[in-house]
Amino acid sequence: MADYRKILVLLLEGRSYRDVVEVAGCSHRDVARVAQQVRERSVTSATGVSDAELAEWFPDGRRKVSEEYDQPDLARVLASMKQNRHFTLLLAWRRYVDTKDVGKKYGYSQFCALFTGYLRTHDLVAVLRHEPGRAMLVDWAGDTMDVVDTISAEVTRAVLFVAVLPFSGAIFCRAYADMKSPAWLDAHVQAFTFFGGVPQIVVPDNPTTSTHQTHKGGAERVVNARYQQLADHYQTAIVPARVKRPRDYPEESVIPSPALRACAMAA
Repeated sequence: MADYRKILVLLLEGRSYRDVVEVAGCSHRDVARVAQQVRERSVTSATGVSDAELAEWFPDGRRKVSEEYDQPDLARVLASMKQNRHFTLLLAWRRYVDTKDVGKKYGYSQFCALFTGYLRTHDLVAVLRHEPGRAMLVDWAGDTMDVVDTISAEVTRAVLFVAVLPFSGAIFCRAYADMKSPAWLDAHVQAFTFFGGVPQIVVPDNPTTSTHQTHKGGAERVVNARYQQLADHYQTAIVPARVKRPRDYPEESVIPSPALRACAMAA
């Protein structure tokens, strides 16, 4: 659901539709809906608009739909997983489906999404179970490297881009002269070619070439427009790791060994 209060604040600041879409991570339609309410109600300040008013102006149809579904006991699922390490989400979902409670049942993928949301809300840690081809972890790794021209002895600084498929542990690495956007985007294209396909999601560790802050000093970050265009072209999703949440992103899996760094330099 779009964050209508954030959209309202940005519009009242005089930001353009494009800026609002990029910062708030919403659609042009959402921005247009808020702009219409601003005009019709002559809104001049977001502080004078209560949450109840926003809910009335922009009703969430999904809330009514969710009431039709039998809500799983996610706390009980978590407790079962702590007591029995062999208790999986698939088993929990099957038990949920087999119950005789009134209401529709969520599918397995939505059940997993609800459980993930529960973990984040309660600041809990789930065991990462990777699926083949689902995710690709990407980042600029380590310090810069010195690449020496054997003929002229000229020294060039290079940075290493690393992409990892966490299920198989397959690694792609490539050296670039800088960490600017063209290099970042080209590295993704080269990684897709190397792996022979495109994953469902790409998980960057929030370098400035992939995301930027919505507000200076704030923790929230959004995907850059050019990076999002690349994702749309390849029909994949960009899911940045949360800032200052090292448990979201296994950094140790993307730190190249000295041998890999040597291979990158030789390439």
